[in-house]
Amino acid sequence: MDDISLLLERFLSMKKNGLVSYFDVDEIMALIDYFIEKDDTINMNIVIELGYELHPDDTGFKIALCKTLASMEDFDSAIKLIEEINIKCNKDIDMIRLECYCELGRYDEAVRFIDDLTAKSCPYLEDAIAHMACVLNDIEKYLENAYLFIQHALTMFPDNFMLKSELCFNLELRGYTKEAMALCRKLIDEDPYSAETWYMQGRLYSTCADFEKAIDSLNFAMTCVGDNQELEYDIKLMRAFCLYKNESYDEAIRCYKEMSSDDLVNSQVDPFLAKCYMSVNEYEKAYHILKRVIGCRVINDDVSFYGNFIYCCIETEREEEAVEALRVALKRFPHSILDYLFSTLNIIKKQKADWYTGKEDVIYPGELVRKYLSSNIHDN
Repeated sequence: MDDISLLLERFLSMKKNGLVSYFDVDEIMALIDYFIEKDDTINMNIVIELGYELHPDDTGFKIALCKTLASMEDFDSAIKLIEEINIKCNKDIDMIRLECYCELGRYDEAVRFIDDLTAKSCPYLEDAIAHMACVLNDIEKYLENAYLFIQHALTMFPDNFMLKSELCFNLELRGYTKEAMALCRKLIDEDPYSAETWYMQGRLYSTCADFEKAIDSLNFAMTCVGDNQELEYDIKLMRAFCLYKNESYDEAIRCYKEMSSDDLVNSQVDPFLAKCYMSVNEYEKAYHILKRVIGCRVINDDVSFYGNFIYCCIETEREEEAVEALRVALKRFPHSILDYLFSTLNIIKKQKADWYTGKEDVIYPGELVRKYLSSNIHDN
């Protein structure tokens, strides 16, 4: 829908007045997509129930809902709805079914379903097999299965470009970089203007730390990408990273700054942008970026954000903030933060500081002591 506002206004008015208004299937799905994007599960469920009430026998609605459930990774609900619909030989349904089987760990059922499609000479068998290969490659525990599955599929459809691309990706994921590179070159010869393949070659060169060739591949990928915005973003992100690793910091900074647009993008871009600024001694700029990252980003087990932030605090003479960040980091990462910080701060000493032993006098080596003894770090 081009304009969701009027549709949303109708729905909210209906909800407020306790009435049931009519919405066609496309309008129902547009509302569901809107509430998914807003992470509003309450209203999303109301719309789903409304869809069932207004279109109880509409197969199109149920198929669209299956796709939505799968995109939300609610594979249990999606497969139950598929079984409820009970439609045979429907390409959309069968594609979702295969994805759900694989994601739910029901690999054998997925293979048996492919065998059934093969026995029935299903007209979309090739697409179904290629789709299953893509799904399997996205599930780490099935990478070996995916390799064998794709190898067998290529005996059936030896000219299928997607299957060959998935084989190349599978080799990359399993660490067979040399083999993946050889196959990737063949794919480029076969289709010289495939942005996905040039992007894959760029990743492979990056894995080999050949960042010059990686950048060249990614530059050409950008010329072929067309209007695929998701792929374009991935290419730009990888290219900026390769520039950073190639010590082309100023150019990497320009690339990262051009990509900044929203919170999701910034959460991926900002940590590397900060590293680039640190690499050119722009610690003030790096400090402000990392402060925002630590304040807004959900930090799981990545101690590097705190380590880099503390480093920037030290370089910009923010003594108290460095101490406070270290205190927080020690609580969140009690087993790793010191090793990381010693490395980050280039502190070399055979016997490292003994934290949390109850001793009041703790020795803090190197640069940290020389700069910030006055900050009473040892009182932590």
